[in-house]
Amino acid sequence: MRRLVFGLILASLAWLVGLAAFITTLPAPANGAGEIAARLVGGRSDAVVVYTGGGGKRITAGMALLADGVAERLLISGVHPDITRENVAEFWSGAPELFECCVDLGWEARSTIGNADETAQWVGDHGATRIVLVTSEYHMPRALAESRMTMPDIEITPHPVASGYLNENGKPASRKAWGQLAGEYNKFVLTKIKALFAFARN
Repeated sequence: MRRLVFGLILASLAWLVGLAAFITTLPAPANGAGEIAARLVGGRSDAVVVYTGGGGKRITAGMALLADGVAERLLISGVHPDITRENVAEFWSGAPELFECCVDLGWEARSTIGNADETAQWVGDHGATRIVLVTSEYHMPRALAESRMTMPDIEITPHPVASGYLNENGKPASRKAWGQLAGEYNKFVLTKIKALFAFARN
């Protein structure tokens, strides 16, 4: 019994240390098109991809990158089935013809794994080899891990968006934020374990 209790204590401490490391290493939210363009070869990418969630902040950020010329096309992955193209157009402030020609919506994805699968199909259809990935800063580590497993030959540049879960000091902003970040950390750990097994099989 003592060994069991001791093992549980060690496991809990390891989890807490891991959670703290996860939170402190989350990427800072990007400041806009200028910042991401400076990290891209030639200042441009083939496409911008948004993994939906967290309200409209991610969609707005992705649309801003397209409007500012960072890429030629935009995929918004994981759109809710009840959301129409007209609903999404309400977030668009650029030229209407650019939205009509170059913004694609994916309604199939229901998870981060689904986002990666949907994006892989889309980039293959459009011949893209470089994408800018837009999602919340706390979701970015797992989104990158899943996407790189699914699309190992695609160059992925992250564009993190502020979720509101972290304060100006990079600490969880509330009890709800702690819960959200802890849940995301657990999912991230499972994703990394899956990646290790996938690597071992190869």
